Amino acid sequence: MSKSKKKINHCAVFKPRTKNDDNAELSNTMIICARKTGQLNLSSKGLFSVPKRVWTINQLTEDELKELNFELDYDETEQRWWEQESLKTLDLSCNCLTTINARIRYLNDLTELDLHNNLLKRLPMEIGNLTKLITLDLSYNKLEVLPIQFYHLLELRNLNLKYNILKELDTGITDLIMLSHLDLSHNNLIELPIGMGYLVRLIFLDVSHNSLKCLPSDIMSMRALEKLIANSNELEELPSLSELRKVETIMFQNNKLTTFPDLSGCVALKELNLSENNIVDFNILHLEEVRKLKILILGDNSIKAIPEGIIQLINLEYLDLSNNNISLIPVCIGIMPNLKKFSVEGNNIQNVRADIISCGTSRILKHLQQSIDTANVNVDHSVLSNTSTVVYPNKYMMKNTRMLSLAGHDLTDLSIEVLEDANAAGVTLIDLSRNHMRELPEMLSIITTVTDLKLTSNLLTHLPEWIGEKYEHLQALDLSKNHLLSLPSTIGLFKYLRSIDISFNRFTELPEDIYEISTLETLEANDNLIANIDVSLLKKLKRLAILNLANNNIDNVPAELGNLTNIRSLILFGNCFKNPRQAILAKSTDEILAYLRNRIPQQS
Repeated sequence: MSKSKKKINHCAVFKPRTKNDDNAELSNTMIICARKTGQLNLSSKGLFSVPKRVWTINQLTEDELKELNFELDYDETEQRWWEQESLKTLDLSCNCLTTINARIRYLNDLTELDLHNNLLKRLPMEIGNLTKLITLDLSYNKLEVLPIQFYHLLELRNLNLKYNILKELDTGITDLIMLSHLDLSHNNLIELPIGMGYLVRLIFLDVSHNSLKCLPSDIMSMRALEKLIANSNELEELPSLSELRKVETIMFQNNKLTTFPDLSGCVALKELNLSENNIVDFNILHLEEVRKLKILILGDNSIKAIPEGIIQLINLEYLDLSNNNISLIPVCIGIMPNLKKFSVEGNNIQNVRADIISCGTSRILKHLQQSIDTANVNVDHSVLSNTSTVVYPNKYMMKNTRMLSLAGHDLTDLSIEVLEDANAAGVTLIDLSRNHMRELPEMLSIITTVTDLKLTSNLLTHLPEWIGEKYEHLQALDLSKNHLLSLPSTIGLFKYLRSIDISFNRFTELPEDIYEISTLETLEANDNLIANIDVSLLKKLKRLAILNLANNNIDNVPAELGNLTNIRSLILFGNCFKNPRQAILAKSTDEILAYLRNRIPQQS
């Protein structure tokens, strides 16, 4: 008996994908859902082409027209063709698309289009027909150039072009004036077009990992910018950035910069990274007004000296000066009130032993504090009740920094001598945070030049009446985390106060005299025992933009609060009221205020 031959399948193991396969990915169920919601998700379907019915998704086919039933027993659960939602959101990301059909012009109601992580080499000129697009993600493709019609998308707010191979951008991009987020990182750009400054609504700009040698000079016109990322380029010089008063993050690491950029007007700056450049001179004057800076990274440069004026950066928490040419560490760094991480390894430091540096930040700072009497600083060795030693800065240092900083020393009182020196130095900032003070010393009133007073985390139960009379130039007052029940009536005398923080105290109502501060822009009153919101008084604060009343005992939010449209940030969570509901509170301030306005009874 002969053995039967085994049949062998000579067909290919993997069947090539066809357009019919792609078309089959768009099921009738998906079409019905898209017509109801205006959203279609075809992400990660392995598509080589877009299913053809996508382009005409809202048009009924002949079969659908034949099936229409107008009888009285029409099934309400079926799709209502006359109540269709036009397609507004289309997700085609994570596929294998190499081109987009010109029929995309039919989707002219799209507001969001996601094409990231495909193989697109070009876009059809018909992309310009999508004039309602707000968000467009083209990242992780192979785009070399954008059609000129692309710049007709005038409503774009969010544009992501990272990880392509773009070599240049047309000046037409400057017409996209509604842009708030623009990501051009990881391309082959050599320059940015002149006129980028017209993008005045930009909040986020990322041009990192390109081949840029300079930034356009009109970048200073982007006054709304909060985050500027331009690391890993070939930048040799920078335009003045001092007009970027809202920028919080600047990243310029891994470039070819030789001079420290002028950031003197960047008053909101919190993080600055200039590492891996060729900077020689650390010019502290270029950070003159940058008092909010928390992170400063200057590692891997050629910096020769740390300026003593660095002490003016009172909020600095992380300072990296590793791998430079520094030989001396100024002792004033030892009394920087908020410094938590200080890196200086890789330098030839002469005044601090290598073994101390290798022990890390706390050991370095302790050594500097012990040496501080050799650097024009008077040390008052009077011992407080808790036996801690207090280090007082002298008049010379205070005159240079214009501040008296004694945060975190467990103080219960202040030396008369240091207050007299502070007055002579004309200090504008007094920081007494994180101490054990139960009242403010009377002698503090002699320092009438104060514009910023920080008293957070003490044991204060009251403030003296003189505070509103003597501190007439005060612009910022932080009283948070104390035991306050009330404020003196003289606070209504403040003519320039812009910000007051009374959070984490024991207030049962907002002090009435606060409403007399016409310049007030920020009122932080969260985590108290406040029971009511008095709209009739709040409306007196015409400039109030930030109001935080979270975690209080408020049981009713008056609908009239919605009329205070000057408020840009309203925080109310953690109270006991039932309306607005949590779902409403999770929305934007504009939406919360609109909700409240809609609840105002209509007069007949």
